[in-house]
Amino acid sequence: MRRSLDRARAVGAALGTWDGTPPVLTVVGSKGKGTTAVHAAATLSAAVAGDRLAHVGLVSSPGLRTNRERMRVDGRAISPEDYEDLAQALARARDSVPSTHDGYLSPTGAFTIAGAAWAAERGSDVLVLEEGLGGRSDEVSLFDPHVVAVTRVFYEHGDLLGPTLGDVARDLLGVVGPATRTIVTVAQDAEVTAIVEETAARFGTSLVTVTADSLTSSAGLPPITRLNAALGEAAARAMAAALGWPVDDATAGAALASVRVPGRMSRHVLDGVQVMADGAISPEGVAAAVADYLAWHGRLDTAVASFPDTKDVEACFAELRGFDRVIPARADDYLKFSRAEDLHGEVLDAHTAIRQGLETARTGAGGCLLIGTQSYMGLVLDALDVETDTAFDTPRSS
Repeated sequence: MRRSLDRARAVGAALGTWDGTPPVLTVVGSKGKGTTAVHAAATLSAAVAGDRLAHVGLVSSPGLRTNRERMRVDGRAISPEDYEDLAQALARARDSVPSTHDGYLSPTGAFTIAGAAWAAERGSDVLVLEEGLGGRSDEVSLFDPHVVAVTRVFYEHGDLLGPTLGDVARDLLGVVGPATRTIVTVAQDAEVTAIVEETAARFGTSLVTVTADSLTSSAGLPPITRLNAALGEAAARAMAAALGWPVDDATAGAALASVRVPGRMSRHVLDGVQVMADGAISPEGVAAAVADYLAWHGRLDTAVASFPDTKDVEACFAELRGFDRVIPARADDYLKFSRAEDLHGEVLDAHTAIRQGLETARTGAGGCLLIGTQSYMGLVLDALDVETDTAFDTPRSS
């Protein structure tokens, strides 16, 4: 069976998702969506809605350490108590909708519709939604966004989104609708660029292409992170303009400077060991992480990497060839790691691999690069005990 958008719409109606939904900014793309979404939310927290700063809801995918982090208002994750209440409300809504044979409510869809309902109930003036898997085929397509932000698009999930890069791009751009005023994107491959331009022309939206240099507060951010952050800020400013909200630049600068996105080239020190954690899953992303790790730490000593067969495994591991030690890790039992096994002979379970990598770095007075999928990053952040409830600071939290 495949996921059913009709079922998601029906469950959302029972849950109250569509009752007074705030204006929506949607983030789609293949990589960097989380960084884009949180920087968009941080920027919008500095927008003046009437006589006060806007309240901003953020629904992202996946969580960092827990699923609570998928849902935030003004940078703060939903509390455990509110999360439990929302889970029960979702269960009641699901039970109230008759079963169908055309598909199921996907896990990411459940978080999207439940998170949007919770954020609206908490008084959010605007919503930032990150797609879970796809655009037109994802539950974010049930919302009609004012602004769509498009991160770099490359070929992935072809079995679900289509057999070609063009099919993937068309599915992602399928979130654009009648209410969309602006599409904000980064430089794309020629085929993707043509589809973005075609979509903008069909809906009569303006089209903005941003570069890494356009971010208000970019100190210390590596190039790829800076580009996605700049995309989020530009999309948020376009959203504020569409809503007629001025953005207080000083407040925006402070909010952007406070953004914390652990697991995106984030730097940590654990028991004297310098550790970088990054959710890179493409050769380009791995190369960028390696370069930033080398610039920070000064040497390529230990890497613990988790690349399942669904990724370009050979090319990703090739970018780690300069390291003294590379330890392959298995983060998900439902994914295959046969290509990593072919390359390295053995793939350790993620907990063992992370522990071994950190211990090797500790005894050798070195450092460790922990890199791979977002589910793997969740285990990494647990091991490092990184605080993840707060994504950015606002004047309300000072």
